[in-house]
Amino acid sequence: MLKSAASLVAVVVSLAASAALACGGHSSGQTAQAGAPATAVVASQTEKTAAPTKSDTATPTPAKTFKTVSVDDVQKGLDGLKKDKKAYAVFDANGKATRESQGIIPTAVLLPSSSAYDLALLPADKATPTVFYCANERCTASHSAAKRALDAGFTDVSVLSAGISGWVKAGKATEKPPVG
Repeated sequence: MLKSAASLVAVVVSLAASAALACGGHSSGQTAQAGAPATAVVASQTEKTAAPTKSDTATPTPAKTFKTVSVDDVQKGLDGLKKDKKAYAVFDANGKATRESQGIIPTAVLLPSSSAYDLALLPADKATPTVFYCANERCTASHSAAKRALDAGFTDVSVLSAGISGWVKAGKATEKPPVG
């Protein structure tokens, strides 16, 4: 049993390294290599929680998971922002090279890191719909950024799993990232 658990850990580490390369190696500055295999890492975590007390039930619990949204969903959110001035926030978790080659989604706030960004970059209202994206479906930087928002108490958090590549492929408008 111990040998198979060690093998499983080795596989997960290998897949995580491949996923980091597939999305541009956000933490190490590496870029994906042509022909890199498509990988997906699925993790499951079971949390043990105590039975709620009377005081626990009075406080709303922040969302523990994020939603996955499509390119069209994000476009609708941005259209609503233009028309109704309804709050909607988009965050780019890509590295510099991806931003320069693919562009960014209009109005996107650029995160300097997917897992250690300043929470002051997020909306003041924790109920504001927030969407995070990175390079593509194999990239997990947006997932890390979304988890950070959830941990900070944001309640309407989504990930555009198609990333900027899917956005561009769908023919949606992009902007050049700011210089600097």
